[in-house]
Amino acid sequence: MPFETPKNWVWTRLSHIANIYTGNSISETEKKSKFTDVIGRYYIGTKDVDFNNRIIYDNGIAIPKQYEPDFRLAPNNSILMCIEGGSAGRKIAILNQDVCFGNKLCCFSPFVGIGKYMYYYLQSPSFFELFNLNKTGIIGGVSIAKVKEILIPLPPIKEQQRIVAQIEKLFEQLR
Repeated sequence: MPFETPKNWVWTRLSHIANIYTGNSISETEKKSKFTDVIGRYYIGTKDVDFNNRIIYDNGIAIPKQYEPDFRLAPNNSILMCIEGGSAGRKIAILNQDVCFGNKLCCFSPFVGIGKYMYYYLQSPSFFELFNLNKTGIIGGVSIAKVKEILIPLPPIKEQQRIVAQIEKLFEQLR
């Protein structure tokens, strides 16, 4: 285990507490001909997730209803994280609506009650260290299979809620 935790916590793999999957790529030609300036579900690429944990939804790219079955959907309150390139592990945000998303992004759709705790843990130095240990290739990415195997310390739900409340209280003081 990466570090010692209180007795009532457990170490578990990310795949045991969330559905984890990547999105779909769209070629530039297809993007311009079918998905630019159209009505549909927002399509989020890596460039649309910033380093301040925000998502740019209205980026000019959308997936019309007739094409939606061909795309993976990240549901509202899921977490998107870049897993490839220079931004890997550093661009992360929580969705406020359902979206389609790009293949260099990973969706973490947490099981009930742990979304905010997972979101904050995915930004922690201990997670970033484990994530970076799994990077491979010239452009530096982590495969979805490796992401699913990363360990996370999991406290009881009430403790998760206290941790999240404390983190958010501290962030509020910084504003």
